[in-house]
Amino acid sequence: MAKHGENIRRRKDGRWEGRYIKGRTPDRKAVWGSVYGRSYTEVQQVLRQRKAESGLYLLSGRRVRFAELAWQWLASIGCGVKESTLAHYRYTLRRYLLPVFGEAELQTLDEQALEQGMLRVLHPSDGSHRPLGCSSARECLVMLRRICKYAAHLRLIRPMEICVKLPQAQPRPDEPLSAAEQDQVRAFVLERPTPRKAGLLLQMELGLRIGEVCGLQWGDFDLKAGLLTVRRTVSRIYGSDGRTKLVIQTPKTRSSGREIPIPRRLLSLLAQLGRERKPDCWFLSGKEGKPVEPRCYRRSIQGYLRRAAVRKVRPHLLRHTFATTCLQAGCDIKTLSQMMGHTDANITLKRYVHSNLPRMRREMDRIFSSPGGGRKGSVRGQRIA
Repeated sequence: MAKHGENIRRRKDGRWEGRYIKGRTPDRKAVWGSVYGRSYTEVQQVLRQRKAESGLYLLSGRRVRFAELAWQWLASIGCGVKESTLAHYRYTLRRYLLPVFGEAELQTLDEQALEQGMLRVLHPSDGSHRPLGCSSARECLVMLRRICKYAAHLRLIRPMEICVKLPQAQPRPDEPLSAAEQDQVRAFVLERPTPRKAGLLLQMELGLRIGEVCGLQWGDFDLKAGLLTVRRTVSRIYGSDGRTKLVIQTPKTRSSGREIPIPRRLLSLLAQLGRERKPDCWFLSGKEGKPVEPRCYRRSIQGYLRRAAVRKVRPHLLRHTFATTCLQAGCDIKTLSQMMGHTDANITLKRYVHSNLPRMRREMDRIFSSPGGGRKGSVRGQRIA
């Protein structure tokens, strides 16, 4: 039986078969082609490539609507991105871009039409969705530019530059948990420890993302060596049929798959909770079936924080708290970046390194209150102009 959204089925001989439209007859009837493989994933990858190749042929020599081109662009990049990324692109297309541009013929699109259409995406007059914020607006604009660049590559339109003023990013008011609040969380977890409660400490003391916590199995913990290996993440994504589904996949980026040393206090707690646990049991649930979903665990976290008498914060702020605590303790940026699974230390600098008044005061006292501090005119013997 074919899976939803994919024309792929398992044959009686055990092989997998994928079908795609490789052409059209003069009366527009579909001409089907097939690919075969030993696994679903193998056929899926080859099928995406064949769809992309046949789509280029189908697009040439006739009037093309934006929607046709957009789906063809998505098929052309499908082999090179993760399933969750592809699902996010698909959702953005359906939700924001296609309602505005979908029926437009490429020959009618120029800079003015694209920019005016983009403004309607940002601020819909029909109330189909709320005005987009900075992040969503940037994603839509980048996708629109990529689709237009793809069309220019196929010689369907001339190269065009789309210039639209995007909404400004609004600073998040949330502050990391204070030392007192962190102590309250630890006390709550240690009072009656469970794996679901311990997940708070995995975020706050190891910097894990919520999807990474949901994707942990007991086999990922090497309690003798004191190491945790992040191997997978759990998320719910939109499928090609418009429905959501749970996916278990590799971590967010290549750098996100990492080994993290476990602090002694947390290691002792994990050793207590992990007695007689099988390696393939999910950490949060202790079962071998489906893992706990991030959206369900978010609700649990909010309840735990409330019972710990800690202010209501986004679960991701626990990861933010880990980064801030490490920086205040003097951890270097490169080491912190590796522990957090960032591809570049600049990401850590931009997202998590921020000063506050107490920290600035301590630095000013350290620099200018020490003997000889704040000397003017020279640095390492070099005179400053």
